[in-house]
Amino acid sequence: MHLTKPLNKDHQTAEELFAASNENLHKDAKEWLMATTENCTILSVFIATVAFAAAYTVPGGPNQETGIPILHSKPFFMVFVLADVISLALALTSVGMFFSILTSSFPLEDFKIYLFRKLRQGIICLVLSVSMMAVAFGATIVLIMTHSPKNVVWDVVAFLPVPIFFLSYSPLRSAVLVPCSEWFKSFVASFLIVVAILFVIFLFVVLYLSFLMFALAFFRLPW
Repeated sequence: MHLTKPLNKDHQTAEELFAASNENLHKDAKEWLMATTENCTILSVFIATVAFAAAYTVPGGPNQETGIPILHSKPFFMVFVLADVISLALALTSVGMFFSILTSSFPLEDFKIYLFRKLRQGIICLVLSVSMMAVAFGATIVLIMTHSPKNVVWDVVAFLPVPIFFLSYSPLRSAVLVPCSEWFKSFVASFLIVVAILFVIFLFVVLYLSFLMFALAFFRLPW
């Protein structure tokens, strides 16, 4: 006994009938996905370019004799290096994911899971990449500013783009995560909460180190 898919009077299966009835919707979804992916790809390439260039223009510059960065012994220099490397890696990863969408033939069945999953993953990598770039920027400000009570405020302000960017990402996140499961939505929400908590802890560490460096510099001054 062979099982066959039921056909309608026009000899169409349910999948074929759905595709024919929603041809315009399929076309609109393809155009939207292409435009969104192209814009995200341009932004990812730009971030990767900036992160790559930042690796060769480290804060403080290199020692002319040894070539070693002058500020390499500072605690926040390692923060800058790690944030820049992670930003570059995530940006290139998002570019690869966006390219996998752009090179797709956009079959109707891929719109159910595959394409939006790739878009979601690419946007998450892109958001994290921008956040790491903001962290690298904040670390640079901390490295090049002299340590004084007045400049501690600027040290904190330098890291404000990170939570601001996460908050501005919420509408886009909600739009992309509509086809996702409730489990993944709760996972992303929990992940962002953890990131926010870690960021608050990081701000306290910045304040503590800034005050500590200022105190050390103050007590070394001659009376």
